[in-house]
Amino acid sequence: MSKSTLAKHLHEFCYNINTYMAHHISWPRGQRLEMSKLGFDTAGFPNTVCAVDGCHIPIMRPHCDNPLAYMNRKQFYSVNLTGFCDSQRRFCHISVGHPGSWHDARAFRFTEVCCDLEEDPHSLVPQGMHIIGDSAYPLLPQLMRPYRDNGHLSARQRYFNRKLNAARVVIEHAFGILKSKFRRLHYLQMRSISNISSAVSACCILHNLCLEPCDQVVVVGDGVDDEPYPQQPHNTNACHYRDQICGQI
Repeated sequence: MSKSTLAKHLHEFCYNINTYMAHHISWPRGQRLEMSKLGFDTAGFPNTVCAVDGCHIPIMRPHCDNPLAYMNRKQFYSVNLTGFCDSQRRFCHISVGHPGSWHDARAFRFTEVCCDLEEDPHSLVPQGMHIIGDSAYPLLPQLMRPYRDNGHLSARQRYFNRKLNAARVVIEHAFGILKSKFRRLHYLQMRSISNISSAVSACCILHNLCLEPCDQVVVVGDGVDDEPYPQQPHNTNACHYRDQICGQI
C-alpha cells in the first residue's frame, strides 16, 4: 500500500471517529459529576468539576497563511491542545488547532467552555463548584487558580496552592497517558491544520475509550508548556470565593 493511500485511509478513519464517536467526550453531569467531585475531594480540593490545562503537539511547518504563528516560544512548530478532564483522567472537553505561539489563556478564551462560562456558567458548573487550572488562566467564580506568589503569601494561601496543584495534576497525567498511547503525537508529520486537529481529536476520543475497561499505561512527560504567565484581569467575586475556599481546606 502506498503512503498516499495509507494517509487517505488514516484521515478517513479520524473523520469517522470524530463523527460517530464524539459523544465519548462529554461534560460530566449527574453520576459522572459526583464521581469526579469525589475524586477531587479525595485529592484534597473540594467541589471540583474538572481540571484544565494546555499541551503542545509538535508538527511540521504547516501549510497555512501564517505558518510562523505556529512557532512556539521553544522554537518548534506546534498546535495548542486545551484539555479539560475529570478526576479519572477522562477528557470531558477539548479544543485543538490553535497556533503554538498562543498562550494557554488566549487558547482558553476560544473554547466553548469559556463562552458558556460567560453566557450561562451554571449550565456547566453548578452553584458552589468550580474548574481548577494553573496560573495561566483567569480567576473566575467558576475557575479557580493559585494565588500569585509575590513572596508575601500566608501559610494558608500556600497550603491552598499546594492542594490545588496536587488536584490539578490529573490533567497533566491525562496528557502523559495520551502521548504514551499515541506516540505519533510527539511529532505529527502532517501539514494541514484541519487534518492535524482531526487526528488529535480522534486520539482524545480513543483515549477515553481506552480508560473505560481500566486499561493502564505508564505516564511519561506530557510536554506542557511552562511559559511565564501574563497578568489576568481582576475579578472581585472570584477573589472572595477563592478566599472562602482557602479558609475551608
